[in-house]
Amino acid sequence: MLNSINLDDKSYEDILAEAISQIPLYSDEWTNYNNSDPGITMVQNLSAFSLLQQAAINEVTEPIRRNLLRLLGFEAAQDRPARVFAVCSAQEPVSLPAHWKCRVGELFFETERPVTVQPWGVGSVYAVTPEGACRDITYLLGRSIPVDTAPFGTQPEAGASLCCALSARPEPGSQSVFWVQLAETAGRNPSDPRYPVRFSALCWQAYTQSGWVSLEAEDETDGFLWSGAVRLRFPQEPLVPCGELPSPAFAVRCVLTEASYDIAPRLQSITGNLLELVQQQTRSACFVFPGGEEAVVRSAMTVYGNYFVCCREEADGPLHVYLPRSPRRRRGRFYTVENEEDGSLVFRFDGERFGHAPAKDVPEGIVIVCWDEETTYHRSLGPVYGYEDQRVPIELLEHIVPDSFSILAELTDRQGEVTYRIVRPGETDPDRLCYEVLSAPGELRITQPGLGDGCRLFLCSCAVTAGRNGNIREQNTFQPVLRDGLPDGFRLWNPDAGRGGETFETIEEVRLRFAAAMRSPTTAVTAGDYEEIVRRTPGLCIHKVKAVVDEESNSVSIAVKPRAETPDPMLSAVYLRQIRRWLEAHRLLSVRIHLLQPRYIKVNVNATIYVKSYYSGAREEIEAVLNRNLDFSAADRGFGETVSYHQLVRELEQLPCVESVYELFLIPQAKGDMMYTGHDIQMGSHSICRPGQYFLELSTRTGSY
Repeated sequence: MLNSINLDDKSYEDILAEAISQIPLYSDEWTNYNNSDPGITMVQNLSAFSLLQQAAINEVTEPIRRNLLRLLGFEAAQDRPARVFAVCSAQEPVSLPAHWKCRVGELFFETERPVTVQPWGVGSVYAVTPEGACRDITYLLGRSIPVDTAPFGTQPEAGASLCCALSARPEPGSQSVFWVQLAETAGRNPSDPRYPVRFSALCWQAYTQSGWVSLEAEDETDGFLWSGAVRLRFPQEPLVPCGELPSPAFAVRCVLTEASYDIAPRLQSITGNLLELVQQQTRSACFVFPGGEEAVVRSAMTVYGNYFVCCREEADGPLHVYLPRSPRRRRGRFYTVENEEDGSLVFRFDGERFGHAPAKDVPEGIVIVCWDEETTYHRSLGPVYGYEDQRVPIELLEHIVPDSFSILAELTDRQGEVTYRIVRPGETDPDRLCYEVLSAPGELRITQPGLGDGCRLFLCSCAVTAGRNGNIREQNTFQPVLRDGLPDGFRLWNPDAGRGGETFETIEEVRLRFAAAMRSPTTAVTAGDYEEIVRRTPGLCIHKVKAVVDEESNSVSIAVKPRAETPDPMLSAVYLRQIRRWLEAHRLLSVRIHLLQPRYIKVNVNATIYVKSYYSGAREEIEAVLNRNLDFSAADRGFGETVSYHQLVRELEQLPCVESVYELFLIPQAKGDMMYTGHDIQMGSHSICRPGQYFLELSTRTGSY
């Protein structure tokens, strides 16, 4: 709407002429309108300023457009790195520092924190019934085998479990990640954290000397509803071999403690002891420690030998620069650094020896910045000039990860001492430096100068990513950038595709997404709106929906058929509760809603059909045609559809095996929500036709078939 109002429709000459024409209305003494008159000069300057003002007011800038779309709930996507889980084939423990890098083609992947990969995996997998019967499903470990299985059975019951036998003992207290891949067959709607749905509850356990003990678990699968990661923390008590398995082994299992699945989960694979990698390339890393005498940095960024150290010497005070110990000066802000055997760097601060040291236990008391060689020449971002909407380019860097970004602001106080502050994006305090990261063009936009002009900016932490391109396919081999310290036979590969990578959206892409979303109903008004909204109920498997509006009673009746592996499914209590919650946020306040169970009306067929004597398999072909025309639950037909008698007869007579249909009767098994229209059967608005019993008499012209 802002674009339809043009506020910049006057030229400089129009504004000046209008101003001069108003002079006689305010003064009779002003009669000299020549350019030499000082008053005319002032009017000319003010007219030019008015022209600039109207141009600025008329312009709808990109930040304004983004804020307007944000008010409507459409936030532009920022660059976000993909995450991938990899299997390590090493036969001994491998310690990897933070920012350890490997690559797939031109894409870099790295660790977020120091991690030690233990040499164990899942050796066997068993499905155990509540009664204790054990079924070997170890084939789930082979991704090359295109099979799947229901680990809890087709009718899951509480007490069923999935047990994984481990090839070696995990370290007590260590963490591990399992990846569970489901078969994509359920047609389930995406989840929504605002409307959680619960079909089951799982308890993860490990076998120790005390028996099965519960583990701390973070389950992304919501009880095997989705493919995802399961993060486990092993107990401090060591694991011991479990004798309940066919072959004693260290074991982890998940027990189904609550089961009300709509569709039994089917697993395609399960993989254990995975290494989590992030698709990004860190160009500058910031390590923050509380104040103290030493700080230990374990990161692959230290191999470049570029350090910037600053410390806080009092609570809420600024950061002062510390330099490596100087042989020429004994007193000053100095630190010493030592290399440990595991590759860590230890920075030490000695207040008694050097006269300065970071204050003890002060948050962010020690800040250490490390960067790679290329970033050395681009760390300085330039000054802050003190006006809003200043753009600060970041040279040679695009697709920056905003969540990992920060800058160091260099300030000079009145005594000429240089101090620093860490400034992260998203600050809202007007007295501080506030900015946002425009990751795709690679620049900062200063929203509030805060710290004032004269402040210089330097890169503190920065990582770049490939966004959606980082969502790589499965079965890739990762090549380490540096193999120093890696054992022979070290190999990494991902059992599943990368996930979560997003790419920076331009304002035009957000606008197009907004326009597409506006075509999808958000508030239910018509019957079609109710049907579309119910189909999108988060976390459910909705197959067919039929809504009927009663304008007299101002109510809507909605029949819903869920997807299921069993015939003629009904709405469970979980479905009814979830659909009501979802509709409550989308209905008009004055409308009453009635959720109805689907009615399945079975139709029997009595028929006498002449078939060709030399044709075998006629009965099977005829029954297939009957099923196709009478089974509305499986076809693209749904509630309230009509069974066409003449279409059914025509399809039967077109079969190669049929000579003619002598007689055919359609007889519903139940009366009520249906009606005859001639020979056709019109189903009720909340009923679905289903095939009943077939009484078929097949004959030939010469005798019985």
